[in-house]
Amino acid sequence: MTKFADLFKLFMINKILIIGLFLVGSISQINAQENAIANALNSKKANMQSTKVGSSQKERSFRLWQGWSFGLNYGVTKFKGDIAQYNHYPAYQEIGNFYELKTAMSFNLEKRVNALYSLATEVTAGKFGGLRRKNQYSGYMVFDPWNSNYEDNGDKFLTSFTEIDLLLNVDLTNLMSYFNQSRKGNKVYFKGKLGVGYNTFNTIRRNLLSDSYIYSYGYSDQGPNTNASSEGYGNQKEPFLNQTKETVYLYGLSANYRINYRIELNLDYTIRNALTDKWDASVMSTQYKNDNFAFLSVGVSYKIGDHDYKKDWASPVDVLKDDVSILNVRIEGFTDDADNDGVADAFDKDPNTPLGVAVDGSGNALDVDMDNVPDYRDADPFSNRFVVVDANGVELDDDKDGVPNSKDLESNTQVGSMVNQFGMNIGNNNHLSGAGMIYFPSIYFSSGSSVVTSSNKNRIATIALLLKNNSEIALNVIGNTDNVGNAKANKKLGLRRAKSVINYLVSNYSIDINRLTPITKGEADPLSTAITIENGIEVNTKANAFKEINRRVDFEIND
Repeated sequence: MTKFADLFKLFMINKILIIGLFLVGSISQINAQENAIANALNSKKANMQSTKVGSSQKERSFRLWQGWSFGLNYGVTKFKGDIAQYNHYPAYQEIGNFYELKTAMSFNLEKRVNALYSLATEVTAGKFGGLRRKNQYSGYMVFDPWNSNYEDNGDKFLTSFTEIDLLLNVDLTNLMSYFNQSRKGNKVYFKGKLGVGYNTFNTIRRNLLSDSYIYSYGYSDQGPNTNASSEGYGNQKEPFLNQTKETVYLYGLSANYRINYRIELNLDYTIRNALTDKWDASVMSTQYKNDNFAFLSVGVSYKIGDHDYKKDWASPVDVLKDDVSILNVRIEGFTDDADNDGVADAFDKDPNTPLGVAVDGSGNALDVDMDNVPDYRDADPFSNRFVVVDANGVELDDDKDGVPNSKDLESNTQVGSMVNQFGMNIGNNNHLSGAGMIYFPSIYFSSGSSVVTSSNKNRIATIALLLKNNSEIALNVIGNTDNVGNAKANKKLGLRRAKSVINYLVSNYSIDINRLTPITKGEADPLSTAITIENGIEVNTKANAFKEINRRVDFEIND
């Protein structure tokens, strides 16, 4: 067993070394790319100093003894796992005087690679703990390997740990200068960090109210707590090298304040995630399969050696700003666009179009059917040319039979009569055999919507009158869609449109719902199609140019 443990330790140490070498190789590659960018951005300056190329390259080269710093931090830890009363703030138990916040401290040694990246190693030692009261265990099986130690009044744990980490730090302030204007001379900057570590720990779990032993890791004495006192098991820690060890990964953010050239203050927040559920000595399948804890700390760092990276860093935004400022000449009257329609005011014939309305090259709102009602407020954007329309762009229908005047061959049919597509009256005895000849106006919808808008009220009124005057007929209400989206979703949308029209007729005109049957065809029956060539073959495809007329509900007599 001891031999196996030694092999496992060796494996974990090798794993950390391999990850460290990978990070070093990655940083070397990134450093080469960053230096190439910096050289390109500063090529003008390099040309001006061409007589000093040899010395400048020597100064800008990577030196192992430059850019080192070390720091100390001290702060508090907050655990998140199975044994934690709350997720985001600490709990306190008056009996036993137990507080979830514990303390820790860290020492770090950092090597700055360039103006963006640095490598660091960090050693952290301290404690973290947690408690969980009985009411928080509702529905969960409490872990008690001895089947006798847990007293069913909640529990708590305390962990002591020592951890060594390998870190990659990123100067977020310099990184963000790629996207916005940098603030030169600012004493505050921010860093992000990612890393892996090796955590050695011992943890003991006790009953919340009595402090009696439940379970532990890293202790040599354990077992059933027969005397049920705090003097029982959990007093003899294993030697450091024999304590429990786990791999962790961590990420964090720090705010740093430069006091002077050498000394900085920092506020650091780091979250450590364990690839284990043992930190709280409670291996349970509850909310958390892996434990983690946060470390909020303040500290001070001291720089060693040369840290002058000003020659290596020029903000791309600053460089571009200097170049663009020479060419940035604003031409008044040609850049102003009051209605934000993409047409400058100097050429805009309608400078007050609503935001988001499609316009032509002159700034006028589009009017596809040329009825002098712009499309964005045209209830029927596909009316025939040169017909008379109302204020909403809908062609007039004097006898209210649903057939517009330009197509109506019998313009004085009685209101509510069944007519064919030419507006001619069809007798009640003919509608069953000639169902295909009866004209029913379609109801149109906005993209993706199943709401019946007010622009359809005259069409629906025509259907309602026809049903009231012909009580013996029933209708299929057929929902259709355009080809935007997938076919399955469009099938459902078509059915919602059909049901929406039925509900409108029932609630507003008291039509018997049993006379109306909802059907959906989805995108399968478009009115608008186009001929395209695919692989040399002429095929029909649904066109997007007039997809509005495919978003509709049609009617047919149900025999």
